[in-house]
Amino acid sequence: MGLPYPGPGWRVALPPQPRRSYAWVILSTLLVVSMLVALGGGAAAAWALRGGGGAPSGVAWVDVRDEVGGKAVDAVLERRTAAIRSKSLDAWMADVDQSDAAFAKRQRQEFENLIRMPFAELRFERTAQPATKMAVYLPEELFQRYHAAVKVVAVTVRHRIDGLDSRAVATPWLAVFGYAAGRWVIAGNGSGRDMPTGALGQPWDSSGAISIVRSDRVVAVVSKTDGGQALLQMAETGLRRVAEVRPGGWDGKVLITAVTDKQIFDTYFAESQDRVGQVAAIAVPYYDSVAEWSSHKAYATTRVVFNPTELSAPTAELQHDLTHEFTHAAMGPVTGPYTPRWVVEGFAEYVAYKDGKYNPAGIRAALGDLQIKTLPSNEQFYAEPRNYIGGWLACRMIAETYGQDKLFAFYEGFLRMSEVDSVAREVLGISREQLEQQWRDFVAKQRG
Repeated sequence: MGLPYPGPGWRVALPPQPRRSYAWVILSTLLVVSMLVALGGGAAAAWALRGGGGAPSGVAWVDVRDEVGGKAVDAVLERRTAAIRSKSLDAWMADVDQSDAAFAKRQRQEFENLIRMPFAELRFERTAQPATKMAVYLPEELFQRYHAAVKVVAVTVRHRIDGLDSRAVATPWLAVFGYAAGRWVIAGNGSGRDMPTGALGQPWDSSGAISIVRSDRVVAVVSKTDGGQALLQMAETGLRRVAEVRPGGWDGKVLITAVTDKQIFDTYFAESQDRVGQVAAIAVPYYDSVAEWSSHKAYATTRVVFNPTELSAPTAELQHDLTHEFTHAAMGPVTGPYTPRWVVEGFAEYVAYKDGKYNPAGIRAALGDLQIKTLPSNEQFYAEPRNYIGGWLACRMIAETYGQDKLFAFYEGFLRMSEVDSVAREVLGISREQLEQQWRDFVAKQRG
């Protein structure tokens, strides 16, 4: 399953995209040939600090506006960057509020995970955002603990994986800073249903220790107790299959997160928790700046995150999922806001199923009573899991009728045009109506 790749100004949205409900049906029948608090605005926000019992402990006025405390926050972030470089846990913890034992423990684990990551580049940067916008992510318990002398700061974690990323990747961190003992300290993490994509969903956010297994083209982050070698081998096979269809135009390398901390995966489904169990893995596009915080961003890479509950699936199913998600990564540079979801997902299925011969009975069983009439709209696509099969067959029909190069050109055409009819006429020489008729005929034939 993949995310839409928005253009400038688009919010990264994660649609519910179940595939588990049908993927194994085909594989089994495949004959394989091979919260809000006002903390800013135009006026100074100053707060009287109180003791733990609520009585004034002497009045100290703290201006929580970002432009006032920004330099102090910047200094903390610079020290955190330096702490990772020097691998100094003491330096890392020096700016952490350790009165919360659970948070302090998570911070120590985060440090240990970060120093295990093969970074070629890493830095934490404060990113200007309206205080009222950030305040919705402030946990109530931290507001109470710091008696309002607290704020959520937008931080961009800019990093590059050694031997993998050709450009820096930006991921979000909603850092909660509290004012205590005359200084700003890191007090916790922001929370909420609509946090920026990837917040608290990075491999180093895992509550347990991580381990790295890698090859020349794959870096897999797994839980320390997992070997990861079998996953790595499947990943290499998946990349080889993708490269046969798209040999250039992307890095050809992928970072996989497959840790047992399910919260890492669940983060991407904050608004649709009921769908988590239906998805085996997701491909998450990242940019050179955090998408939700920037109107000027450029695509950087796609990361693949696995649902840990699905890692015990049959090998053939895991192989299919890896190849599908890697195809999203490969096509990320040529996927735009106008690329139909049936094209995005259908193309990924085309690559994942490319090496097999198909049993018509399996296709009939997987499609069931799905009516193949018109190509599904983006709004309709994910409401019906079997649309993945319809999209696959549409892409397969184009490849078998016009050639695989034409299928790729059709996909790429949506970077320049927004309508299926326009792309079909330019690339295939037919109208949308003719395309849909050819698709219906092809599906009927495949059903047998």
